[in-house]
Amino acid sequence: MAIEDDYSIEDVKTMKYELERYNGKCYYDENKKKIMYGKMEDAMKAYCGIQEKEMENHKWIESEKAHTDLGYKKIKEWVCKYSKCFRSYWQRTHIFMP
Repeated sequence: MAIEDDYSIEDVKTMKYELERYNGKCYYDENKKKIMYGKMEDAMKAYCGIQEKEMENHKWIESEKAHTDLGYKKIKEWVCKYSKCFRSYWQRTHIFMP
């Protein structure tokens, strides 16, 4: 895999996590330089699952800093601040090919 040559360290980390978690439902196409899914259902499950993981990570980090569970407030903050960037990342690194 040449993901390391094609993307930033942070993108590579997220993409490798996805390839391991959704093994068999997606793969990295070195020619297109994108993660490929054969079924839209699998792509949407991955999109939502990875996005949820990012929201939970944000909530956990911010709650640790505050020494209290900040809950829904930080989930909402992630959506407002980072969901557009996440969507851009996904569009840049993925393609659906039935």
